[in-house]
Amino acid sequence: MNFVLRFISVVLNCLNVIVAPILWLKYRGPRKTVPTISDGLLKISATDSAEKIRRREISSEQLCTAYIKRIKEVNPILNAVVEDRFEIALQDARNVDNYLQTSFESNEELEKTKPLLGVPLTVKESCSLGGMSLCVGTLSRAGIKADKDGDAVAKLKSSGAIPLLVSNTPEICLDWQTSNFITGRTNNPYDTSRTTGGSSGGEGALLGSGASVIGIGSDVAGSIRLPAMFNCVFGHKPTPRTISIKGHFPYCIDKKYADYLVVGPMTRYSKDLKLMMKVMTDDAVLPELRLDDKVDISKIRVFFMEEEGKSFVLPHVQKEISAAVRQSAEYLKNTCGCHVVDDVKFSELKNSCEVSGSVLNSLKDTPNLLKAGNHNLAVELLKSVLGFSNFTFGLLHFYLIQNVYQTFIQSDSYMQKNEDLKKMFRKFLGDDGVLLYPTFTKSALHHGAYILNTLGTSYLMTYNSTELPSTHVPCGFDKNGLPIGIQVIAGPKQDRLCFAVAEELEKCFGGWIPPN
Repeated sequence: MNFVLRFISVVLNCLNVIVAPILWLKYRGPRKTVPTISDGLLKISATDSAEKIRRREISSEQLCTAYIKRIKEVNPILNAVVEDRFEIALQDARNVDNYLQTSFESNEELEKTKPLLGVPLTVKESCSLGGMSLCVGTLSRAGIKADKDGDAVAKLKSSGAIPLLVSNTPEICLDWQTSNFITGRTNNPYDTSRTTGGSSGGEGALLGSGASVIGIGSDVAGSIRLPAMFNCVFGHKPTPRTISIKGHFPYCIDKKYADYLVVGPMTRYSKDLKLMMKVMTDDAVLPELRLDDKVDISKIRVFFMEEEGKSFVLPHVQKEISAAVRQSAEYLKNTCGCHVVDDVKFSELKNSCEVSGSVLNSLKDTPNLLKAGNHNLAVELLKSVLGFSNFTFGLLHFYLIQNVYQTFIQSDSYMQKNEDLKKMFRKFLGDDGVLLYPTFTKSALHHGAYILNTLGTSYLMTYNSTELPSTHVPCGFDKNGLPIGIQVIAGPKQDRLCFAVAEELEKCFGGWIPPN
């Protein structure tokens, strides 16, 4: 591990020892969660809801009304909504119901042309929903609206999905916890003293609380998978360049940005991942993903690792998460007949923090609000500590990390190591292998504690820098009743393997389990 990162890791570990009991004292007492779900409509997958709407067993208006009611119930607790379009959505739902009353299309035709007809959808604000807020938590952008839908959002709407709202993000999406100076902080539905993660934190909170069934997020350094883990839902980081990122804000002009930033689905039920992926994927790429090809789960080779490596300076993985990795491998072997490869351990991952960080921080012209206004980072950090900065501490912390990498860590050798990692994964995973790996080192942290656990993001960033698809799978709870889970990683354009394994592990662990 790079000396600078070793030093930072030691400092953060020492600070954690000091801060942890302070946070425990601050947040001690009965845990606050969202109310129990009472409406059965909220416990039906998007796939099954769409089928019921096509068969006229339920109406789109009924379903959208149920979700709007739930959102109004939980949002005062979560603060996950930036702007809603409830009245317009209800009219959209009534239009769907009227259309179905007069349509002569068969269920099969409707399933093919509009597979999400009448199903409510929530959208991360940064993904652009036409006419809705696109300030993305930035004071200088307050009041700015999206002039049109982002490409992925447009595809979901064309499939019949009905957007209800845009959800909260950190300032220009550059933080792993969701808080900004426009819409404030989003809370975790399983414990409101905890973060919901970032940057798709609003989506994670709404899904985890049962206030959404499918959502759309984005991920350049774990921003789909981390909120999915902290909120007990599924989140998929697709193979890059399979789903258009046009319309996403912020954007970077570096041509390699599209190799790392992805837009992808977040769901409560594993079966909805494939459906959303089929809808969102660019038509030219869709045949290459073979999403409709049946996966013989017994033919999948399974690799697994419980942590990057063993060292005092490396972030340690919580024991319940390590156990979930082992239990997943055993289940796939004993129940599904998979071949678990025990004798291959990717020791190269012990350097993944400096490798993945160097790659992602090498992008040119990444959004920098400080440069735009000629602000000094050190001055703004001091002002933030004193409560006078117009920029969130999370954003400034991100810029500080970026500067550390660019000044002390980034090198051609790490860029080459990333290329070596890509080749290694492609060799071992091929078109029939998956890797089971922790999504993050710990369950949801207390608000503000994420800054002391930053190095754990290497568990996420590695699969952005190596351009591999990865699905977060919920795996129950830790001793504190907080969600845990693991990643299922596959070779390029083998997203379907991630989905197949996720569906099996949902049977093992129970998938999404509501708060309370």
